[in-house]
Order: sequence, then structure tokens, then C-alpha cells
Amino acid sequence: MLYRDILVYIDDGNSNAERIKTAFDLAKAHNAQITGVTLLALKPKHAKAMNETISENAATSRIKNFNAAAEAEGLVVKSKVINGNSKVAARKMAQFARNFDLVILPQANPTVESAALIEVVSEQVLLLSGRPIFFMPYIGAHRIPCQRAMIAWDGSPSVSRTVHDALPLLAGLDEVVILVIEGTKKTAKGELLVDDLSEHLARHGVNTKIKRHQMDDLDVPTIILNEISDNGIDVLVMGGYGTPNLQQKIFGGVTRTLLSIMVVPVIMSH
Repeated sequence: MLYRDILVYIDDGNSNAERIKTAFDLAKAHNAQITGVTLLALKPKHAKAMNETISENAATSRIKNFNAAAEAEGLVVKSKVINGNSKVAARKMAQFARNFDLVILPQANPTVESAALIEVVSEQVLLLSGRPIFFMPYIGAHRIPCQRAMIAWDGSPSVSRTVHDALPLLAGLDEVVILVIEGTKKTAKGELLVDDLSEHLARHGVNTKIKRHQMDDLDVPTIILNEISDNGIDVLVMGGYGTPNLQQKIFGGVTRTLLSIMVVPVIMSH
């Protein structure tokens, strides 16, 4: 099982070069086709011809640089520019992403102007594409290709889907830690079948280790972050929660927190 078709988001942010390099590394490992997508997202008040031209030139420049980087790596890539205001462009990208095996997106950096756009894109693509998202932290991904993963397992359909969407990546790692935080409301609802999950993943060639952590005075995101540090984890696998019908709080609390303080790449499906 391999990722054969990968979509990567291109922008002008500081993490763009590393995001593209990650896409190229995955493409080489999986013999995959890479498509770069960038947004020409104009707000209605910016609809004057001069501003449109500036934005179009910037998008064209991003694609040109992406193609040049691919050529230097000996890769043949495709590209696409999506236009519209931020919400329209984000929904168009979510629709476009449905025909890919994996979508690589950046974490929103709250200190830059594009943060709001990235948040909208992340929400729409996660909730409406039906595809797994590989979120990369704006502080940088320290170990690419990844070697050790952690699954934040609570037995929910969302995380089960993410785990299976991530199988092409997990099967090639040195070790996958399955973290269960016992004593939370979710784990109290029923049997998590974590041993069954470990056996199931082993049949796919995934080397797993189960780690049980009792709920204590720390909240769930803090426990997960501590376990990432203690176990030398370089990619986190978890479910993406929320519903497109909500007008606020699109992501569940744990999801939103971990996306805002991301220390390693995070794979999510919804």
C-alpha cells in the first residue's frame, strides 16, 4: 500500500520550502505523482484590476518556483491555481483534494497575515475533502522522513479512519506507539480494543507498542505533548473532530489545541 497521488499546498510562508521537500521525499518513497496547489484568494474589496494582477503574478511565481524545485529533484509535477475569496477558494480546494491519497497543509502561524486564510483552508479541507491531511508545523518538522509515530487512540471512528488512511506511512516506520489515556470520558464509554488494533496493524507490517497513561491533573493535549517528547515521536496520528454544520468551534478542543501548539507533523482524517 502506497501513496500514489499527493497534493501539497504552496504559499510564501517560511515553512513552504520544507513542506515542498517533504512532499518530494514522500513522492520518491512512494513513487507518487505530486501536485502543487496555491490560492489566488482575493477579498471582495481587493477586486480592482491592479490588485488582481499583483495576486496573479504572485501565484504564478509560486508555481514557477515549485516547478523549478521539482526539476532540481528530477521530479515531474503538476500544479493548479485556485481563485476566489478565502471561503470560496478553501471550499474549491477541499473539493479538488478529494481525488488525492494525501494532502499536505501548513499549520497556521498566528504571527503572519495569512493565518486566517490557512485556518479556513485547514477546516474546509479536513471536514469536506474526505482525505487524510498531513499538517506540518510552522516551526519546522525536525525529522523527515519520519521514523517514530504515535497514535492518540480513543477508539473513535475518526481516529480509526485516520490510522487506516495513514497505513502507507506507518508501515515504513521503525516503531508506532499507540497511546491510550485511560480515565477520560471517551475511554469510559466502552472497550477500546487497543490490543486488537495492535494485532491488526501488525498484519500490515506495522511495528507497534501500546502505552497506557492514566488521566491525572494534566489535560489530554498536555499528556499527548509530553508523550511525544518522552518517546521521541516525530509524527502524531489522531482523529479530526467537528462538523461542518457548526458555525463556531469547528474542531473539538483537543484537535484545536494540538493544531495550535503543534510540535511535530500531525496526520488527521475526518
